[in-house]
Amino acid sequence: MKLKNSQSESKNTFDKIQKVLATHGAKKIMFEYGQDGKIYGLVFELEVNGVSSAIKLPARVENVAMVMYGKKINDLTDQKCEQAYRTAWANIRDWIDSQMALLDTRMVKIEEIFLPYFFSSKSGKTFFEHIEQNKQLLLSMDDEANSK
Repeated sequence: MKLKNSQSESKNTFDKIQKVLATHGAKKIMFEYGQDGKIYGLVFELEVNGVSSAIKLPARVENVAMVMYGKKINDLTDQKCEQAYRTAWANIRDWIDSQMALLDTRMVKIEEIFLPYFFSSKSGKTFFEHIEQNKQLLLSMDDEANSK
């Protein structure tokens, strides 16, 4: 199975991401950098129902490397590490672009797109990370559905 963007050579992925987000109302865009000076996360701010909301999208490059090469990123050549990095970000770029197309056609609301990635600066976690650590929250949703 060939992975989407596994051969990506794009040099302007971050410019494209910024442009799409800015044209869809992002007020702030910030990149999170790792020790190696590479970007491993993206945080941006959108107004949702009149409230400024932070959204955090991670690039889990190590997971992409494992899928592409079956090895941990530290066990790869520089060239393969770089390809996993480009692939991860190209997929995020394409995902954002596709989601914004759904938003433009009013097929979805912004909350439907980014809910798992809504970010709390107090906890330092996304909504997904909060739910993942508090599995009983999902169970309580099932209980609600079953009681109807």
